[in-house]
Amino acid sequence: MKIHDITATVDTDLCVYAESDRPFVENLMRIDEGDFCNMIRITATTHMGTHADMPRHFIENGATCHDIALEYFYGRAKVIKVKTATHISKEDLLPFDIEEGDIILLNTGQSHLMRQPKLKEDYIALLPDAALYLADKKIKTAGIDYLSVDPYGEPNFPAHKILLGSGIPILEGLMLDGVPEGEYTLSALPLKYGNGDGSPIRAVLITH
Repeated sequence: MKIHDITATVDTDLCVYAESDRPFVENLMRIDEGDFCNMIRITATTHMGTHADMPRHFIENGATCHDIALEYFYGRAKVIKVKTATHISKEDLLPFDIEEGDIILLNTGQSHLMRQPKLKEDYIALLPDAALYLADKKIKTAGIDYLSVDPYGEPNFPAHKILLGSGIPILEGLMLDGVPEGEYTLSALPLKYGNGDGSPIRAVLITH
């Protein structure tokens, strides 16, 4: 068995979509300062780093962290490498074997950007026709290797609304560099926030 850790490290240099998402990390107790244990406190939003978007993020009565089925975040997943210098269109996805019930993780070659604190605003994201194609395919979950499925500055967030409105959760900020294209078992469970619109995840891909 091999486990690929596809989660960005949480620290103050974490790449964030907006500065309000940057985690604040402080030491509450330290053994080297005479305390009986080490303990830190992390203050962050629910969309920090490698995270999951629940339907509630953009859909008023959408599923939340505490009531969504965990099957969306665990199971057979397909990693596909999309080679494009622009945003992903439906045409870019047509060559791939995408079936109903799939967890689709899009590797666009951007994972290295997650190690840079400053957001790269011209990142690769989904065009509405690509999001509609995935929704029409009735995939289970969609993932991408940077911080948003929508282009930066897109005011209406169409890809989010299309996917989440179809009951398809989104995984963002995945570290897919070095992961070969193919099928894996994904584990990317969210925290059980009451009415949570999203959650940081520890995402791994497993091969047997």
